[in-house]
Amino acid sequence: MSNSKGFSMIEALVAASLLMMIITTLIPLTNLLLKEREALQQKRAIINELHHDMQPFLWDKQLDLPHRLLKTVYGSEAKFRFTAEGNLLKGCATWDNANDRPNRFCLYGYTEK
Repeated sequence: MSNSKGFSMIEALVAASLLMMIITTLIPLTNLLLKEREALQQKRAIINELHHDMQPFLWDKQLDLPHRLLKTVYGSEAKFRFTAEGNLLKGCATWDNANDRPNRFCLYGYTEK
């Protein structure tokens, strides 16, 4: 009991190794969560833009279909395509998200009668 220097050293090493394990786990996880949040914000912005660009086709029958459009939304280049499928209007957006994965989202709507 009079010489407890070895016990303090082992205790410090265990504490340091636990701290390093926690750090090496949390930093990549935090990075992944931030990238996913950015990808979801980007998806929301592109879907909102798709809905906004689809409105003239729904309300005005004089517009020619199929129609393609290329826009930069939330820092990403998105391709919009509007086509007629029966009595429905189909609007699709394709883009590469913040994680460099291809995404596609489609909306359907009835034209005004």
